[in-house]
Amino acid sequence: MNWHYTPPSGWINDPNGLLFDGTAWHLFAQHTPGNGECGPKHWIHAVSEDLLRWRDLGVALAPEALGEIWSGSAVTHGGQMIAMYTHHGECEQQSLAFSDDGIHFTPYAQNPVITNPGLQDFRDPKVFRNELAGGWGMVLAAGDELRFYRSADLLQWEQTGAFGKKENQMGGVFECPDLFHLPAPDGSDVWVLSASMGIAAALGGCKMQYFLGTFDGETFHQTILSPTPLLMDFGADNYAAIAFFDAEPVQIGWAGNWAYTDRVPLGSGCMTLARRLSLVQTKQGLRLAWQPVLPVLDAPIAAKNGCALPEESFVLDITAPGDFSAALVNDAGERFAFGCAAGMFFADRTGTGALPFSRTEQIRLTDGPITMRLVFERTIAELYADVGTYACTTRLFPAQPYTHLELTDECSAKIMVERP
Repeated sequence: MNWHYTPPSGWINDPNGLLFDGTAWHLFAQHTPGNGECGPKHWIHAVSEDLLRWRDLGVALAPEALGEIWSGSAVTHGGQMIAMYTHHGECEQQSLAFSDDGIHFTPYAQNPVITNPGLQDFRDPKVFRNELAGGWGMVLAAGDELRFYRSADLLQWEQTGAFGKKENQMGGVFECPDLFHLPAPDGSDVWVLSASMGIAAALGGCKMQYFLGTFDGETFHQTILSPTPLLMDFGADNYAAIAFFDAEPVQIGWAGNWAYTDRVPLGSGCMTLARRLSLVQTKQGLRLAWQPVLPVLDAPIAAKNGCALPEESFVLDITAPGDFSAALVNDAGERFAFGCAAGMFFADRTGTGALPFSRTEQIRLTDGPITMRLVFERTIAELYADVGTYACTTRLFPAQPYTHLELTDECSAKIMVERP
């Protein structure tokens, strides 16, 4: 069983149309059927009752006269599931499709419902219930800004605001935005606006940033400032993450990076684990925190330097009074190192194979002892530390499976696998 959703075959990237229907979790994603090469975009569909075991339902939307089916979102309304997505053809426009059974979709006969205003980049609609203004709201990536819209019926849309031209500290074009709110530790309600940045080469390729503030039903206002961009993940392989509709904020992202995705093994694409989001007060201010959704784990086994690793999937918990280092190693001499040094969390992929991977670092946001969790499955590692304020997703493609753990003396560790 995979903990990270992977299609039966073909290419996969951005998650789309994440929604909870009251019983099941629905995941749609960008997909190209075939051998794993990126090509004309479809939406693939999978469903789960626990966010871990996914049942594939095949292709939900396929390219048509208006173009390929690029990223978007989905909602439930009036007994139907309604997808809103970008038609990518001669230009990018926003369209709808309707489903009575949540499986088979019929495109709206009068698509597109939002025509292109003359922009090269005009895509990735994220629809939400706009309780402040009544009806529906949407945030859309429009080049170097995010635009907000509202609608009474999902068919007729009017723009109500824009954000990002001045506030974007990373530069470049926005993609795959999201908007939701969370309670802060002091009881206040804080809105979170997130967006993916595909050309942040100085930060290692694809990254996601977020902003904290208020939403008045028409537009977002940043009220909690930071001197540096706030990142959704400090690794290189969590992109285009969005939250599920009609659920407490739970996100899934694409575990990939456009900077090198053409050099990884074909058919290796997958999603990140689902993550529950919260807000935490840190020494640098209010920040997001993430906790992974995991299966029921078996009793922990003590781990020490040199111990053998399970072959496929495992969870490694490490506790240290301060700085420490750990690594997964194999007989080919490859190693994935991680830990904390001089108050900086790090994940070092420079010794993991032929790809030009690098080392990432991020300053700790809390003080005191460190508790770090590694969730590992075959070719993907997700690190979480300091009550989730540090999250790092990284893909690994070793020539051989990792077989042993290296661990410095100052920390203790335990390994857990899924309960049979």
